[in-house]
Amino acid sequence: MEAQIVTPQKPVLFTDKYFPKSFEEFIGNVEIVDFTIDWAKKWGEGKKQKPLLFFGSPGVGKTALALLIAKEMGWQLFESNASDLRNKEEIEKVAGAATGNASLFGGLRLVLIDEIDCLQVQDRGGASAIASIVKESNNPVILTANDLYGDKKLIPFRTICELKEFKKINYLSIAKKLREICDKENIAYEEEAIKELAKNSSGDYRSTLLDLHSLSPNITLLDVKNLDTRQRKEKVFSVLTKIFKGDNLREINQFVYNSEVPNDLLIRWVEENIPRQFDSKDSAVAFDYLSKGDIFNGRIMRRQHYSFLKYSGFLSTTAVGLSRSKNYNSFIPFQFPSLLSSLSASSSSRTLRKSIAKKVAKKIHCSSSQAVQDMWLLSLLMQSDKAEHLVLGFDFDEKEIMFLLGGKKEKKAKELLTKAKELEKKIIYEKSFNKQSKLF
Repeated sequence: MEAQIVTPQKPVLFTDKYFPKSFEEFIGNVEIVDFTIDWAKKWGEGKKQKPLLFFGSPGVGKTALALLIAKEMGWQLFESNASDLRNKEEIEKVAGAATGNASLFGGLRLVLIDEIDCLQVQDRGGASAIASIVKESNNPVILTANDLYGDKKLIPFRTICELKEFKKINYLSIAKKLREICDKENIAYEEEAIKELAKNSSGDYRSTLLDLHSLSPNITLLDVKNLDTRQRKEKVFSVLTKIFKGDNLREINQFVYNSEVPNDLLIRWVEENIPRQFDSKDSAVAFDYLSKGDIFNGRIMRRQHYSFLKYSGFLSTTAVGLSRSKNYNSFIPFQFPSLLSSLSASSSSRTLRKSIAKKVAKKIHCSSSQAVQDMWLLSLLMQSDKAEHLVLGFDFDEKEIMFLLGGKKEKKAKELLTKAKELEKKIIYEKSFNKQSKLF
């Protein structure tokens, strides 16, 4: 008997497996879905309609709705990405699909041009040509974009198309869908983990499905939080790569502008990695630009003139990257900002100092900042033989005592706590017999 060869099944991504098969399965942006269905029906009745331009954040269903419309209406699909439309030949393919009277099987053909905002920077003529083609199309046309208003090339599309802005999907709707998928796939999950995953999605359902798949078959809140940290780092790395490796001012500036990385955090990353990515000569020039950006930050703080942010941001990021005299092709990993590492390492010390200062300030009626300045004196007094009086008087806990003693002196801290409790009992006893007791 011959042995049967079993071919292992290729795993299917959740983004493909749970792609909406009907309008009922599509989540979010209900009004746009209804409008698009009506738009498609009018095309089916022979009534020519304006092209649709879907725009909004990634992962909210722009392309998915276009594909679903083609499927439900039985239309042939011609799909192209705007970043591929770089020459006359590619544009002519779009023209042929748009102007053709019928598809291969005699019906209409949906022309889908994805990410129209990714048209090449230098291709202004191409943008106008494509706009003219879709305007005169004999077939339904849908275009998608993430950022509709960030590029002047898109002005023609804004006038000839019916604009539909996709809102971010509500996290509760995403969470409900994730639970359904987990139940179908027998994935164990913590309820709080699903909520956190949905909240972290920022309305991007597609990326959340990928995260869900990567975390299965057991999803915990800790896993989700670790995933969120990794994603933040990846976002920083992609921006830094564009800054230090890019060579087009407009593209770098746009990339930085659209980044979700806070400006002050990004500047710290840039500052840390200049000497790692550039040689000494280029580093000197880059730091010069960085310092000029810092001058504007100072002016913002002094004058509260926040319109200077565009100057400080540009000088500290885009200008730094383009200041290099040559391209650096070798790969050098980006380094986490040492300042942030040291602040993170000292966060517990700063928290203890703040806690002690509040207790002292409340007791002696001074400001917390004054208590911080005089803390050296308090540390000195904690070395005396009356230290338990301070512990009781200011209600210090074990960690605060160890901090004032200047290090890991757990045994000494516990001794002082014990003495402070004994002192408290003594005071209570003496008060009960109307005897006067003093802490200090």
